[in-house]
This record gives sequence, structure tokens and C-alpha cells, in this order.
Amino acid sequence: MSDYDFSRLNDKEFEVFCIDLIGAMKGVRFERFKPGRDAGVDGRYFTPDKGEWILQCKHWASTPYSRLVAHIRDSEALKVAKLKPERYFLVLSHPLSRANKSEILSLLANHTSSPVEVFGREDLNDFLPKHPEVERRHFKLWISSTNVLAILLNNAIKGRSDFMMEDIIEKSKIYVATPNFQHALETLEKLGVVIITGQAGIGKTTLAEQIILHFISDGFDLVCISQDISEAEQAYDLERSQLFYFDDFLGRNYLQALTGHEGSQIVNFIKRVGRDKSKKKFILTSRSTILNQGRILNDVFDNNNIKRNELEIKLNSLSSLDKAQILYNHIWHSNLPPDHVEQFYPDRRYRRIIEHNNFNPRIISFITDPQRVVDLPISEYWRHVTESLDNPAKIWEHPFESQLDDFGRIIVLLVALNGLSLTEEDLAAAYARAISMPLLSHMKGNRDFHVSIRHLTNSMLNRALLKDQVRYSLFNPSLGDFLLRRYSTDTPTLAVVFNSLRSRSAVDVLLDMSKNKFINGSLTQEFLLDLFKSEDTIEFRGSDPEYISKLCLAINERSTSESLTLTCTKKAATFVLALASPPSYASCAELILSAIEMGFTQPTLVECFALSAMRVPANDRELPHLGAIVNYLERHNMHEASEPFADLARDYLLDAIDEVFDESEIFGGGDSISEARSNLQTCISQHLLNWGISHNTEIIHVISEHYDIANRIEKYFEPQEDQPMRSHSMQQRMEIDSIDDLFQRDR
Repeated sequence: MSDYDFSRLNDKEFEVFCIDLIGAMKGVRFERFKPGRDAGVDGRYFTPDKGEWILQCKHWASTPYSRLVAHIRDSEALKVAKLKPERYFLVLSHPLSRANKSEILSLLANHTSSPVEVFGREDLNDFLPKHPEVERRHFKLWISSTNVLAILLNNAIKGRSDFMMEDIIEKSKIYVATPNFQHALETLEKLGVVIITGQAGIGKTTLAEQIILHFISDGFDLVCISQDISEAEQAYDLERSQLFYFDDFLGRNYLQALTGHEGSQIVNFIKRVGRDKSKKKFILTSRSTILNQGRILNDVFDNNNIKRNELEIKLNSLSSLDKAQILYNHIWHSNLPPDHVEQFYPDRRYRRIIEHNNFNPRIISFITDPQRVVDLPISEYWRHVTESLDNPAKIWEHPFESQLDDFGRIIVLLVALNGLSLTEEDLAAAYARAISMPLLSHMKGNRDFHVSIRHLTNSMLNRALLKDQVRYSLFNPSLGDFLLRRYSTDTPTLAVVFNSLRSRSAVDVLLDMSKNKFINGSLTQEFLLDLFKSEDTIEFRGSDPEYISKLCLAINERSTSESLTLTCTKKAATFVLALASPPSYASCAELILSAIEMGFTQPTLVECFALSAMRVPANDRELPHLGAIVNYLERHNMHEASEPFADLARDYLLDAIDEVFDESEIFGGGDSISEARSNLQTCISQHLLNWGISHNTEIIHVISEHYDIANRIEKYFEPQEDQPMRSHSMQQRMEIDSIDDLFQRDR
């Protein structure tokens, strides 16, 4: 006989279960509706003669019976009176005595003449044995049944496995099935082995544990490996269905990976399971960092095509609704005090958590752990939640400190403080400069760049091939947040990294750190001056002119010393004007304009720069500065750059015509072609004026003809079916609605 208290189900899951069970008992199929305000209807069935049956569920197990009765009297009974169903069913997870049922029936009978049936916890447990298929369909409920528990625990090898099984069963109540679960099952069915990898806290172990429940409930014995693959070899039984589980199979940190399990033994066991995959399954988990390190240490992983067994869990594999369900389940089962739970609801705060860049199942577990808020005033709880998301040190601190050596940490920091992705060539050069500096002479570990980069890829860094260039970026934005906070007070290391990068994007990161108060203004200026002096010391050999210009402009903006400003600008401008124009030159052009204002530039050199710059297409940041330079030259009766600049502006407008001109500005006045043409010409003239080009009839005519007003105006005003983008927007809106419905509560 079943004896469930249904506490493993949240309120939405309880509704689905009740609709399924009562429908099976009555021999009908109740319609059910998405979560949200239900007006007293969780399930509905229409009889052949159009009579309406209504089913309502209340899963308020922790609510005192007296409060439940008050709610039924003041809310549910009134809903029944309004609905006037042919039959009404109220299903409660509370245990009900005969007197309790009579009281509830009396309350409802006062408001309706329809037949009413009330079912409590005991009734549901009585119905289940008659409908075992319902019990089986509801995984979280079924997994905790006495019979299944016996199977699960008996099929676990005594010792660590049976103890672990109890823990897995307990945690299954908060599990949310995502597409990763099905992908893992498909891999196991096809290959017999799956290696689950991903960053710390993403849910590797949780996924593995739910797969374990799936197979153990189907009769597999669990063999949990704690130390060495030899444990699995010793337990291997040809006659039995066995599931082998090896969590963190290469070790939990970098040093263990160096001296840990022999790769060839693991690969041989993987092959053995693959040959007997109908009766054997093998689940392994590893942080991506450690798995990469294992490949470096023993190429047997690559040589035997083990990668095909891998399933990597990434944050982008979770939809917003997946994240919402993860958060909802954690809150429901957390035993957080009601006042703390309430903090998630004002202004739909739960959305901020779901949409946060640093959303991570481990953080969600952290912020919903009642033990962590025992001494936290309710007024401080929401700040605790937001700070945990904004500064996820609890996720990154351990893998960064324990799983990387000194050289690996420097590479990650170089990528983090560069801001934008780095080419492999630039990252290797920056790394070589960094480790050659005296401050880092004490570092320990493997200094080989290529060894370290293989170790870091897919754990701390992403590797991508773009336009025949290998580029590296941070694995997750939250890692960057952690590193900025960790190193914001480590001035010597910051100085080494910024000096090693020598990149314009690194200057942007430095300025952003100052703007966001990670470092103060005086330290920012000190860094900028040191960087400029470092380049000046080597006479700007190999320096990026845009980087030098950006440095100089940033120094000048913060400087109170006129002599410093003059000195930096003169040196930087002299360097820039002596070179051919770089591929991008917005800062260079702005620096030259500053030098012009200070009066120490030669027009002939400025003209050479301008003509050189015009050999490549310009962007909207460069054109205004370049236009100001051309105007300066024209004031000195130097017009050689004027026509090429007008051509450059024309080509930019032609290439970016759909981005530059907003159709609402051109066609907003109606469907008159002449009015639209006038609006377009005004827009073109305004852009040219912004770049220092007076009214140019030829350019205006060319752009106007290219714009094809007649065709565009027809499409602008014709009724259109929903486009894919609009459909995507609608899908997003529906997902947001589903999230709000999930978090909707009865009032």
C-alpha cells in the first residue's frame, strides 16, 4: 500500500498528478491548463451532453488545516458558486479525518447544488495501487515508493553506492529534466558510455545522478567507483546488468590530474563496456579543465576517439523556462522561511535571477539554502541574492585556485583583462612578455603555452576559429566578474598583465575598472602613465598606433599638468604621423586633432595620414574625426584629400544604407513618394554635415537612387505576415508568460 505525503512534488506537479489520477479513476480525460491564476479550475471535462466537471487541487501540505478551511470558505466556495459545474472535485494533499471531510463538504454545499467530492491524502494513496501506470508516469513520486526504494538500494553495491543512492533519491525532487537528460540517454544507448563535462556548478553530477535513477529502476546494479578503475574491474559481472559511475574520474584538482588515474586503463574499460552495452553502462563526470589536462598527460584519450562519448553541459543549453523551473523547484523545496520566499516576488524579481548572466544551478542552491540565511535579517536577504549572482566567487574560486597552476592563471587573467577575444598569436605574445617579467619569476607549474592552453580550453576559455584565426575568450562572463574583484587590489599583477597585453581593448577594461570603482582614479592614471612610458622606453617599436593614441587621450583627459599633456601628445602624434594609417584609426585621428589644436603638427604630415587612411573603408566612429582633419587641411588650402573623403563618405552610406537610415523617419509622414524623397535627402545631408561635408548634390543623388524609394515604400505600408524575427519575439513573450504563470500564486 502506498503511503505518500506528496512532499516531493511541488504545487504545479501535484496538480498534474491529481488530474492524471482522478481522470484514471473516473475513466475520463480531464483537460489541464498552464500554471497561473485558474479561477478555480485546474482540470476540466465535458460530458457527451456538455455537462462540465471541474477538478481543483490544493497542495498546501505545510499550511495548518484551519487556514486551509478558511481559504476554501472564503475563496474556493465562491468560485464553485460562480462556475456552477455539473460535478466538482476538490483534491487536497492534507490528511483528512471523517469530520474534516464533512466540514469541507458542508462549506462547499452552501454555495452549490452540484455533487461535490473531496479527496485527501489517504484517498490518493488508496487510488494509486489500482492505477500503477499513473504512479509510474510521475517519476518524483514513484521513485520514492517503498518497492522502488527497495529495488534501488538493493541494486546498489553495498558501501558507498547504497549511501549515495539515498542522497540521489533525496535530490531528485528538485531536479528539472532538460534536453541534456535525453541526449545523455541516447549516448548511453548508442555507445554504452557517456562522459559528462562542463564548468563547475553547471549540474554535471546532478544530471549523472538522475540518469543513474533511470537505469537502476530498470534493474541495473549500481557500481560506484571511488578511487580507481580497478574497483569496476573487480565488480564486473558478465551475467548482471550493471551501471558503473565514476564522478570526477580524473581527479578533483590540477595536481591530482597530474598524478591520478592511468588513462589507458580507463579507456580500456570504456571499450569493454562499449562491447557489452546492452548489459553495461558507464557514466563518468569531469570538469572540462581536468579532462583537458588528462588528454595532455595521456594521448590515449584522443587516439581512441573518446570525444564522441562526451556530453558537455553549457549554460546556453538551458532555456529561460528551464532556469525558471530550476529556481522554482529550489524555492519550493528549500524550507526557506515564508518571508524570505516572499522576497522573490515583488516586481517579479525572479525574472532578474533567471535572466542574470551568472545564473548557475550551484548559485541557485546557494541562495536558497536556509542554513546560509539563519542569521541574515529579512531586509538583507535580497541583497544577499543579488550579490551572490553579481559576484559568483563561490563557483570560480575553487577551480581557479585549485585546478590551475600559476601559468594557467596568468593566461586566463590575460584574456579576462583584454576584454575582447584574443588571437592565439597575440595571446601567446602577451603570455611570453608576462612570464619574462621579474615579478612572475616565482611562478610554478608547466610554463609551456600550448600545454596550458589545451588545459584551459572548454573550462576557463572558449576557443573559436574565425576567419582562419584561432581566438580565445572567457568561458563564462561570471569568471570575468570574479577575476576583476579578485585582482582589483593586486596592483603589481594588474601592472604586469596590462603591460603584457599592449592592446587598445585592455585600455578600455582599465578605464571601465576605474569607472566602476574597482580601482581609484589616481591609480588609473598611474597605470596609464606606466603603460605609455613602457612604450616610450622602447621608442614605440612594434606598438599599435591606435593603442598608443588611446593611451595618450586617456592620460590627457585625466591630467592636470599641461606640460604632461603636451609631452604625451607630441610623442604620440609624432609616432602616429610617421606611420601608414592602421586598419582602424578613430583614436589616431582624434589624437591628431588634439595635436593640431596644440599647434605642433605639420599640415603635410597630416595630409599624408588622411590620404593613407582613405585607402580603406571607414566606419561611423572614424568619419567625423577624419572629416574634421580634411576641414583643417582645406583651411590651409590643401584640397587633395577632399574628394577622396567625399567618396569615402558616399561609399560608407551605400554600404550601410539599411543601418544608417531609419525607414520610420523617411516614410513616417505617409505614403507620398515625393515627401519620402525629401525626407531621405534631408537625412543624407545631415549625415554629410556631421562629417564636415557641405551639401553635395552628387552624393545625395547617388544615395537617393540607390535607396529605391518606390519599392521600399510599397513594402513599408503593405500588410505583412509575421516574419521569423517577429515569431521569435512572440516565442520569447510566450516563454516569459509561462515563467510568470509558473510563479503565480493563489491570493
